[in-house]
Amino acid sequence: MRINENHPLHGVLSDKPRRPTTNAKEQWGTFLDKLETAIGEVDALGKESDKLTQDAVLGRVENLHDVMIAAEKAKTAMNLTIEVRGKVIEAYKEIMRMNF
Repeated sequence: MRINENHPLHGVLSDKPRRPTTNAKEQWGTFLDKLETAIGEVDALGKESDKLTQDAVLGRVENLHDVMIAAEKAKTAMNLTIEVRGKVIEAYKEIMRMNF
């Protein structure tokens, strides 16, 4: 699956494997920063969609297409976030089942 550069989870998910150039603690901090940014962007898309929907209900929007596009962007971003969360939980459970 290819993720568009403008997508909120672009920095978290990547097709290219990267070699670690820093220690694990720095990598974890970088991952958390990117994850936090991605979740913030998904939240911003949801808030933008809610605002445009409210403006449409109040008659302040001239183009209803913009409202629908914003709603679909927010819905898609949220669905992707939920799917990623599910995969992370599956991976965590699989690691917990491993015997060392």
